[in-house]
Amino acid sequence: MALGSGIGLVPMWSSCPSMNPPTFPKGGIEILRQSLEAQEEVERTFREREAGHIECLNFKKSLRHLLRKQNERREELQLVEQRASERTQALLDELLIVVRERLKAMSPEGYQSITFDNGDMYEGNWKSCRMHGTGVMRRVADNDIYEGEWFFGVRNGNGMCCSPNFGTLYSGKWLAGKWHGRGELAEPEGLYIGDFVDGQIRGYGEYLYREGYAYKGDWVNGVYEGSGTFFYTNGARYEGQWRNGYEHGRGTMTYYNGDVYTGDWCNGRKHGTGTYTSKLLQYEGGWSSGAVHGIGKCTYADGSMYKGSWCRGLYDGDGEFVSQDKKCSYKGEFRGGKRCGRGVYQCGEVEYSGDWLDDRRHGVGEIKTRDGRVFRGTWSHDEPHCEVVPGCNLEGTSLSYCGGRGAPIAPEEPDPVLNMRLGLPDEVIDCMADAPT
Repeated sequence: MALGSGIGLVPMWSSCPSMNPPTFPKGGIEILRQSLEAQEEVERTFREREAGHIECLNFKKSLRHLLRKQNERREELQLVEQRASERTQALLDELLIVVRERLKAMSPEGYQSITFDNGDMYEGNWKSCRMHGTGVMRRVADNDIYEGEWFFGVRNGNGMCCSPNFGTLYSGKWLAGKWHGRGELAEPEGLYIGDFVDGQIRGYGEYLYREGYAYKGDWVNGVYEGSGTFFYTNGARYEGQWRNGYEHGRGTMTYYNGDVYTGDWCNGRKHGTGTYTSKLLQYEGGWSSGAVHGIGKCTYADGSMYKGSWCRGLYDGDGEFVSQDKKCSYKGEFRGGKRCGRGVYQCGEVEYSGDWLDDRRHGVGEIKTRDGRVFRGTWSHDEPHCEVVPGCNLEGTSLSYCGGRGAPIAPEEPDPVLNMRLGLPDEVIDCMADAPT
């Protein structure tokens, strides 16, 4: 028969003629329960967080692809420059022979204006039949123009080169025909101002992209590497260490809404240990592939706190939750954000110790009070099927028949249900993506 049928059978504990189970303080049971709707909401917002995380990773992948594409174009441009320089040197060698044999009325020194056999044109200073000093050269086949300093036929010193076929304009230092030193490079994607080494972006530099985001920091071979700051279009920014174009090492992400993460990164994701701070909470602990994972402590704005094990943003494993007034707590096992396994709940002078399943008391457990009363037995989906320990001294009773044994009737007016935090609040989950877009 159902619990509470009240058929009037004689209770098995004649020494306790009237009994009620110990009850938790008013509102205390709220920490034991979690409505299905709220738990589904936690799971839903976590899925949304994952979607935002994936979107952020896609942005980083596209940015990494852009850096690789830019490097390929620059390398191709450098190769074109090298081949064109080799052709020019061959033409200059032929010209030197002609001038020495006096087959052409031309001075090997001074200021010259000359058109080569392939259509290339040079006007400027000249020495030993080589461009030397300052001058301008237009190359027909490559459709580019260089204006600046030369050293015996090679671009060297300060100079500017426009290469319409590649959509680039470089102005700055040159060495042995390559970008080297401080310079500015305008490309279809934006403008870079900084250091160059042997034709590549290397050292410290700042890149402002046409879309509005920017990077300031160290570069190695055209990608972010070392220490630097990336500015997003929505006001967010990352400041810290980089490797191969990704956030890697220690760094701080400041989100558009003021939330801050400081900690470890691995290939563009939060990974290791770190602290996330917002107006709603502060979390300190482990991260894995962008998600809260491992051992961590989360203190909420109202003063409540959870410390223990996490799995992908939810309580999972051994942990302890303490209410904001510090009067109620649960310490035990969690699974997927729900109390599951063995656990102890304390509130006021009452303690429940026993089994849990999907956020409900389920299995073997007991309720004890500080004055020594004990209520022990089995539970099924938060409903007691219990016996009173012999020698008890409980007062006030209502008994019904259940499975051949006496069992207490649950209170007529159950305590109100209030959602316990099982994971991070929705507002925080929405803004905790690896990087805003």
